Amino acid sequence: MADSMQDASHERSIDLARSEDFDLGPLRVRPATCTVEWNGAPQILQRRVMQVLVVLARARGSVVSQAELVESCWRGMSVSEDAIYRCISKLRRLAADYPDAPFAIEAIPGVGYRLTSSGSADDEAAAKQAASPEGRLRFRPLVVATALLVLAILGAALWMIDGRAPDQRTLRVAVQPLEILSDSKEARLLARRIPNEVVDALGDSQIEAVLVGEPLEEKGPSSAGPALGLIVTGILRNDPHHAIVDVRIEDGASRAALWSTEFRRDSREASDLPLEVAARVADVVNMITFARRANPPLTDDTALTALLQISDTIRDANEGAWAPMIKNAQGLVARHPEFAFGHSVLAEAYLEAAQSVPDRARAMREAARAQADLALKLDPSDAGAYAVLSKLARPYNYRAEEAILLRGIRIARHPKEPLGALYSYEGTLLSNVGRLREALSFQLIAQATDKWGAPKTAKVARIYADVGNMPAARKWIAQAAQRWPNHTAVRQYRLSIAGFYESPRVARTILDEIAASASSDSATMGVWRRFIDARASPSPGTTADAVKAIMAAGDAGTISPEIEVMMLASLGQTKLAIGAANAALDLRQPLEPRFLFIPATSEIRRDPGFVNLAERLGLIDYWRGSGKRPDFCIDHRAEAECTAELRRALQ
Repeated sequence: MADSMQDASHERSIDLARSEDFDLGPLRVRPATCTVEWNGAPQILQRRVMQVLVVLARARGSVVSQAELVESCWRGMSVSEDAIYRCISKLRRLAADYPDAPFAIEAIPGVGYRLTSSGSADDEAAAKQAASPEGRLRFRPLVVATALLVLAILGAALWMIDGRAPDQRTLRVAVQPLEILSDSKEARLLARRIPNEVVDALGDSQIEAVLVGEPLEEKGPSSAGPALGLIVTGILRNDPHHAIVDVRIEDGASRAALWSTEFRRDSREASDLPLEVAARVADVVNMITFARRANPPLTDDTALTALLQISDTIRDANEGAWAPMIKNAQGLVARHPEFAFGHSVLAEAYLEAAQSVPDRARAMREAARAQADLALKLDPSDAGAYAVLSKLARPYNYRAEEAILLRGIRIARHPKEPLGALYSYEGTLLSNVGRLREALSFQLIAQATDKWGAPKTAKVARIYADVGNMPAARKWIAQAAQRWPNHTAVRQYRLSIAGFYESPRVARTILDEIAASASSDSATMGVWRRFIDARASPSPGTTADAVKAIMAAGDAGTISPEIEVMMLASLGQTKLAIGAANAALDLRQPLEPRFLFIPATSEIRRDPGFVNLAERLGLIDYWRGSGKRPDFCIDHRAEAECTAELRRALQ
């Protein structure tokens, strides 16, 4: 009986793949790709939100009851009114993003919702508004934003359509209410927000997720609906200074724990905790979804837990992490040698060891290459193997590295975490060769492909700062800090953007916030403080003291060589900055040359010593061999930076 009811509900549900495109005023709605288009600029919607939009549009102005929405969009599963309201709210925000909203949704209290479209008459008015000076001014920010995101959205859409594993039943996720070990009003509010944010984040990843009204232990697993894949549960507690959430992801059938972790926030900053929990849970569920849909699927819970532990470490590797990574990955490969991505994560673990244990670097790199090659032999679409192989390219041989990355981007399909990494690595490579405009496009695609990868979001912020768009940089780095406040890369990029691009006053405030975290390094923070103070009061004395501290920190390894060069250049010490870069190369320290192409180092590009430094970093070879020039040699506004000496070297 239950199976027949489920089948009937499935028949009545919205099948986006078979739903035809339609118009809402000037908006073109494409259900099969979960996109809406205005003037050719696409925007991706969550799968559930698109289903609700399709149901309301099909009603042609009639009222759709909440029960009908649940039947069509949630397959009749038990969901709260909050779930429906979230979808309606997102659709209303979507309409508000466009001039002369293409549709409106009216709530009929106690009954349901009704959608009305602007219609053809309004289409003409909208076109006139957009064409007018006022309309262009009003709509310009959206046009700019969507134009920059077109490649990113298309990349994400390609993954969603072409990158899926063979057709299988949707993995359903039930998100339970949190158990609350506190009677405060703030705790109750937080406990209500966290599950809602988790459901939203999973929806952003096109994963079917529902809130359940009470813990499943009281009703049994079947209460959340047949074929339940995962259960997300947790406990909210407080100590005198922190809000703490323990989150656990379980297998829906066996109730075996697959993953768990603790989130801890200062009570004064607890309002961002739901976003942090949601981002991390969505990331883990995405990896589980991939593993369970792989060919062959990884159904062994023990092996799956090991994969999740490795994935967590890869996302933010700490010193010494390579040893447990290798142990877990070797165990995974031994149990499931047919699971291609297992070989990729073992290759990544060997690569981490090569970087951490210099005396075994060669053997570890050879082992990494062997595992990556084996992964591609088992599955040529495995993105992780291409990511590893790109990092095995000879230092400063950008063309060889780029060839691997572009091949991976063309062929790889999954998992989306390393698939996003391929775009991100290509974006970094382009930054390193001075092609920042192209780099921005690739970083946007990387973030759209894997929006739960903390470094990818932070890199978008950094590249926006590098190209001079500080409003966008602030927006993206704030988002990264909200979701991943303790991630190493997020802290580093936040500090770098503040130190080199913000005013000293703003930079000091951000520095104080980062320094207050338990994981900050006091010596590093001290150097940044001296640098920012010298920027604020650029007297000969403060500058000389700061330069001395910066160079000492560079020699001690307290700051990276790139940061040392950028700090010195920012303080007007061009010769010292070039000398520091050459000294690092003399010691065979690996450098990312992107530091040469930011606004703070413009005087280095004008200096006669730049060409020799660019030669040592492999840049001249890349520019000559590829025929591609750095941005500052193409942009007529930067002609003074592309010196006659550099032009001769490029001939």
